[in-house]
Amino acid sequence: MNDLSPEIRNLYVKYQGDTKAILKDNPNLDYMYALSDIRENLLEWYEFEENASLLQIGSGYGALTGLYSRRVKEVTVLESNQNNLSFNRLRHQKRDNIKYVTGCLDTFPEEQFDYVVMVGSLEEPYQEQIGKAKALLKPEGKLILSMCNRLGLKYQAGAVSDQTKLSRQELLELLCGEEKCQGNVEFYYPMPDYKLPVTIYSDSYLPSKGDLTHAILAYDYPKYLRFDLGKMFDEVCEGKQFQTFANSFLTIWSRHEED
Repeated sequence: MNDLSPEIRNLYVKYQGDTKAILKDNPNLDYMYALSDIRENLLEWYEFEENASLLQIGSGYGALTGLYSRRVKEVTVLESNQNNLSFNRLRHQKRDNIKYVTGCLDTFPEEQFDYVVMVGSLEEPYQEQIGKAKALLKPEGKLILSMCNRLGLKYQAGAVSDQTKLSRQELLELLCGEEKCQGNVEFYYPMPDYKLPVTIYSDSYLPSKGDLTHAILAYDYPKYLRFDLGKMFDEVCEGKQFQTFANSFLTIWSRHEED
């Protein structure tokens, strides 16, 4: 996404923080990604430990920062873009449990957190970034990561994906290793994607044929799709390949398997 911090800040001040009014009067996909409450659907359902500490790596415009600050005791926001960090601070100025840090993962000090979250912020070299993120976790901590699926049907149909995109197997190998799995990883599948999720599927609750035929909502599809996306998802679900071709992933990694 382009850096829209100055114009988003101006709108935010003009509308006195009323994000719903901003989106109603200014229909813009980038504004939706930055300000929509739908963003919180990605992790609104997740049961965070109340007394926990959380590191958010790459906050963007702070769409998820408020959710984290309401759910855990302490939030540290690590953001390399000073404009984004400044707007995030303005947006959540009434929250007193958020610490803002300008910088990147490579230079971040060796603190320990209960949660480290990377939503659309994983960068190359992937293995080093994930290794660093894991090193910042407490022994029982969890790494929460979300990104586009390079094989996602949405992108095969013509939608533009993020620069960082991995297949399910590639992501699994990065998190757990190529041979013996190191740690435990849970996969979830936000639909239509992780940016504006409406439904979250899991390996224990997958869509069946017909579930996605007419329920595929997305704001960034091109005018002309390369194929009938609903029909193709029906084929994928019937062939039991939804995990492979889902549009995006939400993963939760920990050193130990959950009880």
